[in-house]
Amino acid sequence: MPLPKLSPLQSRFAASLIASIMLLILYLVFTLPNLAYAADVDSTRAQDHNHERILDMDILGANVENLDLRSEAGYEAEFIGYDRGIIGRAPTANSPTQLTNNVARTDNIVQGQTFSYVFPSAEIGLQSRSTEDGMEQARLVKESDEGEDFEDLKLRPRQSRTVYISVNTCLQPRPIHNTTIEPPPQLQLYISQSESNPNPGPNSDGVQEMVMLDGGAVMKTVSVTGDLFMGVYGVNTTAYQDVWNAEIAVSTDGFYHTFYNNSDPNLQLIDSDSSAALLVTGNLTNEDVSSSAYQAVLNAAPPYLLFATDSNERPIQGLQNSYCGLMQNAGIVPSTTGQSASNIDTSLTTRGNGAPKQQFYLTGIKGGTTYSAILAMYGGRNSTTGGSGVVGGGGQVWPMMNFTTLSDGNCAVVFNLSFCDQTAYAVPGNPNNFPNMTSLASFYDNGASQYYQNFQNVLAQIPCNTTSTAQYSLARNCDDCAAAYKAWLCSVYIPRCTDFSSDLPWLRPRSMINPFPNGTMLPPEVVSVANQSAFLSSSRNPMIDQYVNPGPYKEILPCDDLCYNIVQSCPSSMSFGCPLPGRTSFNQSYGIKSKTQVTCNYPGPNYDQITSGSGTIMPHLLMFVALVVMSLVAV
Repeated sequence: MPLPKLSPLQSRFAASLIASIMLLILYLVFTLPNLAYAADVDSTRAQDHNHERILDMDILGANVENLDLRSEAGYEAEFIGYDRGIIGRAPTANSPTQLTNNVARTDNIVQGQTFSYVFPSAEIGLQSRSTEDGMEQARLVKESDEGEDFEDLKLRPRQSRTVYISVNTCLQPRPIHNTTIEPPPQLQLYISQSESNPNPGPNSDGVQEMVMLDGGAVMKTVSVTGDLFMGVYGVNTTAYQDVWNAEIAVSTDGFYHTFYNNSDPNLQLIDSDSSAALLVTGNLTNEDVSSSAYQAVLNAAPPYLLFATDSNERPIQGLQNSYCGLMQNAGIVPSTTGQSASNIDTSLTTRGNGAPKQQFYLTGIKGGTTYSAILAMYGGRNSTTGGSGVVGGGGQVWPMMNFTTLSDGNCAVVFNLSFCDQTAYAVPGNPNNFPNMTSLASFYDNGASQYYQNFQNVLAQIPCNTTSTAQYSLARNCDDCAAAYKAWLCSVYIPRCTDFSSDLPWLRPRSMINPFPNGTMLPPEVVSVANQSAFLSSSRNPMIDQYVNPGPYKEILPCDDLCYNIVQSCPSSMSFGCPLPGRTSFNQSYGIKSKTQVTCNYPGPNYDQITSGSGTIMPHLLMFVALVVMSLVAV
C-alpha cells in the first residue's frame, strides 16, 4: 500500500513532531538518577563519592593511637536523611514508654518499681539533617588551618536543645495504720541520655541523674542531643499500701506542670467568721485605670482557682505542689475548667488600691479550724485552656497558705457593699436575726448611707466651687472632705468584729452584758463589771445592740489616721476635733497602725493598712454622731 502523500505543510509538522519526541527521550535518559550516578564513576575510587573531602588528610601516616576522636557527646553513627529517633532499636518487652511533646501520660507506680519513659529525638525537634549536613556531622574537621597536625582534629558537637520535664503525683499510697502521721515518701525521677541506659532507675549502673519530687511535683530542664530516657520510681515502704499515680509530661516549649517554689502564696486572708472566709489574690495588673489592658482584665473571666482543705486532714500532705494531686484529694476543689464549686464564690474586685484582684468567698467551713488554701490556675501562663497538647496544660500551683476561722458564731464577713464599697471584713452578726450575708450587709450599708446624706446637707453649705481666695483651703477641697468622712463613717458605723475569746492586746470588748446568739451569757461577775462601763456593756453603734444583738464580741478599733484625715481635709467651721492619745476616749475609740500586723481597722484590704515608714504622732479625735450634723468633740 503506497504511503499517503503529504502536503508541504504536513511534512514540516511531521518533521517537527519527530524531532521533539527524540529530544524528550534524550532528556529523560540523561536525567534519570540511576543513569546519572552510573556515569563517569572511577572504579578505582572508594565507595564514598564524597571522598574528595578527606583526600587532604594523611590518614595512613597519622598517629592514630594518640588521636582523640571523642567529643562531649561522644561519636555516634549517622544515617543521612534519617533522625536517630526514627532508626532506633525495635521495641522489646523492656522498652520504655514513648512520650509525645506536650502530652501528659498517667501511670500507676508500684512500690519498689520503676516506670520507664523515652522522649525520642524526633519529638525533640532536632533539625533534620540533609545529606550535606550528615556528612558535615560525621567527618573530621580541623580546629585551625590546613597546615596543623592531625592530632588537633575533633568531631563536630551534635545539635542540642532544651526540653522541660515535669511530674505531678496525683495519688499516693495510704498508711496501713492510723497512727502513721508522716506522708509517704516522694517519687523519684531518674534521667538518662545514654542508649546504654534506656531504663534509668535506682538499680541501674549507667550514667543518670536523680531528682526527688517536692510536694508531689518536680520541674527539670535538660539540654539533650538525642533520645531522652526517664524513669519514675516509687520507694518500697512497709508503712503504706497501694500505689502512686503520677502524671509525666515532656515539652520543648515550656513546663507542662508548674509550681512556684517560693514563699509568696499570691493569696491573702481578708477576714473570716465561724463558717466563711474571704480571700483575695495579688494585683492582676498594675496598668493605669484608663488603659485598654486594665479594662481587658476587668472584662475577662477570673483567672485563678482555689483549693482548700482542713489542715489536719491527711490527703493533700505531700501533694500540695501538684495540680492533679490537689484536684483529686483536696477537700474543696473547683471544676475541671473553672471555679464552680457550690461553696466558693469568686469575682473580681478593685477594692483597696484600685488594681483588679480576684476574691474568693469560701463558705460551708467549720469554726475554730485551721484551713490550708492553695491558689492555682488551669492551663499555662499564656493560655486559658489546659490539658494535653497545650503548653503548660497541666496547670500552675502557688505555695500553700493557712488561715484559722473564728469560733464564737457572732461575727460575719460582709463585702461588696454598695455605699461602703471598701468595707470587707467580719462585722457583729447574729444568724438568728440575719441568716445570710446579704441581709446583714444591707443593714449596715443602708444605715451608713443615711448618715452620710446628713453630712452632705451640711457640706452643701460650704462654698466649694469658688475662687481660690475664697476657698477654705488651698491644699484640700470639698471632694477630699467628703472622701475622708466616708472612710471614717464606714469604719466607725460598721465595726470590725472578732471572737470575744481572743486575747490580742489591741482589741476592745463590746456588748458584754448581752447573751450570745446561742443564748449563753458571760459569767455573772464579768457582766457585773461590764455594767459599770458604757464601752464594755454596749456596741459603738447603738443600732447594733438594738437590731442585730450579737452578744459579747471584741472590736478591732478604727485607725487613728482616719480621724486625722477628716481634720485635715474638712473646713474648720464643721468643728471636727481629735482626742489626745492616752485619754480613755482615745484608747476606746481608735487604734494605731502597725508595720507588721493589722492592729486597727481601715477601708480596703489588710495589706493596705500596714505602714511602710516610721510612725508619726497625729492629732486624734472622739466623734459623736448627731442626726443632722456630725461633730467631733475632743473629750
